Amino acid sequence: MYDFYFGEKEQIFSDEKNYLLTVKRMMPRWCNSIPDSEFLAIYDDLNSSNIVRSESTGVIVETGCGASTIVLSYFALKYNKKLYTWDTNQNKLSYIRSIICDTHQRIFQKALHDNWIYIGYLSTSNELGIPMLAEKKESIDFGFFDSEHTSDVLVPELESALKLVNDKAIFALDDANYRYRHKNIAYINVFRKKLGLPPVGEPAENLGECYYVLAESIIKDQFPKSSKIKDSYKETFKEDIFWNYFSNDRAIMNSLGMEKMKELEHRYDSFRILK
Repeated sequence: MYDFYFGEKEQIFSDEKNYLLTVKRMMPRWCNSIPDSEFLAIYDDLNSSNIVRSESTGVIVETGCGASTIVLSYFALKYNKKLYTWDTNQNKLSYIRSIICDTHQRIFQKALHDNWIYIGYLSTSNELGIPMLAEKKESIDFGFFDSEHTSDVLVPELESALKLVNDKAIFALDDANYRYRHKNIAYINVFRKKLGLPPVGEPAENLGECYYVLAESIIKDQFPKSSKIKDSYKETFKEDIFWNYFSNDRAIMNSLGMEKMKELEHRYDSFRILK
C-alpha cells in the first residue's frame, strides 16, 4: 500500500519534512490523529537535540503509536538508535510496522526489528512497561507520551522515564492540554454517544492540573534546571490544514469535550531535561 517511489536517498535527506509529511498524509484517519504541526514539532525537537543525533546509546520511548511513530522510527533508523513503543492495540502496531517497512526501511536498508521494539502491553507495567528498560540497562534520550491521557497513567510514565533519563534529553507530550486524573471522560462520552447512551457527568475530583503544568512540575522537582522548549507547534498550529481537512470530525469531538479547541496552544508541549 505504501510501496511508492519517494525519491533517491539524497533527495529525501535534503527535504526530510516533506517526505515524512507525504507518508503521514497517506495514513488513514484511525491511526493519524495528530495534526501536521505537531508531527513536525516532534521532528524539530528531535532534529534540534544533539543527544539524539550524537553517539549517545540512549533510546527513544513512545507510549501510544500512530503518526508519531513514523517520525520517531525515521530518526531511530537514521541514527541507529532504539525506539521502544508501547500500545495495547497490537493490530495498530502491526499496521504501523507495515507502513515503515514500505517506506523508511527501503531508504535505510536495515532490519527494522533492530531499531524498533514494540510492546503490546501497558507502559506502566513493572514487568513490560517503561520500568523494564532498567533491566535492559537502557537510558532515555527522547520520550513522547501519548497513551491513555489520564494523570493516573502519565505520572507513573514520567516518573519511570525520569529514573532512566540522560542529561539534555527531551520529553514531549501529546494532548498536554488535558487534565483528567482517573478517567478520560471525553473519550468515554464519544463512545457512549455511538451507543445511544447519554453522556456521563464530570466528577469534580476527576479534574486536576493540565498535563503541561503537571509534567513541568514533576520534571523540575527532580531536575530544577530543566526548561520548557519553545516548540514550533505553537508557531504553526493555527494555520494547520489538518483542522480544516477534518473540520466536521473535530467539531463533533469538540462538542463532546474531546478536542478542547480553546486550549489548542498546549496540545503539544516539550521539555529539555538538564540534570
